[in-house]
Amino acid sequence: MGMEVQTRPSTPRSLIFSGLMGTAVFRVLVEKKILGQQLPLDIIPTTDVYASSPDKLPLDDFKRGLANEWFFFSTRSKDDDVILTENGYYAADPEGTDPVRWMNNTVGYVKTLNFYQGSPPQGTETDWMVEEFSVNPEFVPVNKDDHSTQEKIANVVVCKVSRGETEPGWD
Repeated sequence: MGMEVQTRPSTPRSLIFSGLMGTAVFRVLVEKKILGQQLPLDIIPTTDVYASSPDKLPLDDFKRGLANEWFFFSTRSKDDDVILTENGYYAADPEGTDPVRWMNNTVGYVKTLNFYQGSPPQGTETDWMVEEFSVNPEFVPVNKDDHSTQEKIANVVVCKVSRGETEPGWD
């Protein structure tokens, strides 16, 4: 998979992403978050993305993105194919999880979840989507006795929440 980094004035190159994400998420953000290093500008908020519907997320907390794209640190989604919320559910894309590669190495994985209003399996698909980026444990150098970091590797993800064209009735 490739990645294209686009910039805006006064925003570090590593903090604005579009298209398929890869290297920057894993090398600059996830690795630093997992290893407890200082993040540049600390502009990516942390929230439980799957605790509510996407329109209830603190979207205003992410200020430096492209239109209709928001990034959050979160905990990894459950391995379930469906995650229920108060007014809908996230459903994993049936195509599964894709590897994210950099210099012929798998640095992480991306899992796509779509949001539906209503109850499964009769829910109505919305224009909200989450791409969940997790790091490949083999990519992050960590002492095998460092259980705290191993726990972060297993559970910390970056979620790209995006919204397509607004459909009537879903604002």
